[in-house]
Amino acid sequence: MDNTRQSITSHLRELAYRIKLIFICAVAGFGVAYFFREELLQILVMPLAPAMNNNPQLHFTSPVEPFFTYLRLSLRCGLILAMPGIIYNIWAFIGPGLYAREKKFVLSVTVLGVVFFSLGVLFAYYVVFPYGFKFLIGFAQSSPGNIRLSSHISEFIFQVYGVTPVLADGSGSVSISPTIMMGDYLKLILNLLIAFGLVFELPLVIYFLATSGIVTTSGLMKFFRYFVVIAFTLSAILTPPDVITQVMMAVPLIIMYLASTFVAWIVIRARKKL
Repeated sequence: MDNTRQSITSHLRELAYRIKLIFICAVAGFGVAYFFREELLQILVMPLAPAMNNNPQLHFTSPVEPFFTYLRLSLRCGLILAMPGIIYNIWAFIGPGLYAREKKFVLSVTVLGVVFFSLGVLFAYYVVFPYGFKFLIGFAQSSPGNIRLSSHISEFIFQVYGVTPVLADGSGSVSISPTIMMGDYLKLILNLLIAFGLVFELPLVIYFLATSGIVTTSGLMKFFRYFVVIAFTLSAILTPPDVITQVMMAVPLIIMYLASTFVAWIVIRARKKL
C-alpha cells in the first residue's frame, strides 16, 4: 500500500514538474514571438501582396486594436515555437511507461503528424492564399470604375441628391477599394492555416484506423463518394466564400483520401501476411 502511494505521489510530482516546464516553454515562446511580432506580421501579410499590387495595407478602427492583434498573434505563434519543448516534456512523462514497440509507434506518429501539419500550412501559404486573395479582391476590382452606372441612374442620382457620380469613359461609375482590418485579416489567415494543417492530417488518421483494424480498403472505397461531399462541405465552412479557394482545399483533401486508401491497402495486406 505504501509503495502504491509513493508511486502515485512520485507520478504526481513528475506531472507537476512537466506541467511547469511546459508553462515555461509556452511563456518563452510567447516572449520570442512578441519580440519578432512585426516580422511575423510581415510574413503573414505576404500572401496578400499579389492581390494588392505588392503594396498591402492593413488598417485598424480602434487605438487598442494593434496591441491586442499583436498579442493574439504572439500567443498563437509562441505556442507553435514552444511545441518542440511541449512535445518533449509530454514524451518524457509518458515515455518511461511504454514498451519499446509503443515508444517507436508514438514517436513515428508524432513526427509524421508534425510533417503533415507543416505540409498543410505550407500548401495554404504558398498556393491557396495568393490565388484566393487575388480572386476575392480582384472580383470587385475588375475595372477602374468597377461598378458602372447607366446614364439613367446617374441622372436620377443627380436629380435626387444634386451630386453627379464619378464619370468613367462617359458613363457613371462607383469605385470600390479594399480596406482590410489587421485584426480580421490575421484572425482569418491564422484560422485557415490551422484548418489546412489539420486537414492534412487525414492520411495519418486513416493509417492509424487501418493499423487498428477499424477500417478496411473496401469500406474506404465505398465511403469515397460520401467523402467527396464532406470534403466540399468542410472546405465551404473553413475557407472564404469563393469557389476557387474551396476547390483548392477540397481537391487535395480528396487526393489525400485516395492516397490514404492505398496506404491502408498496403497496411491491411501486410497484416494479413503476419
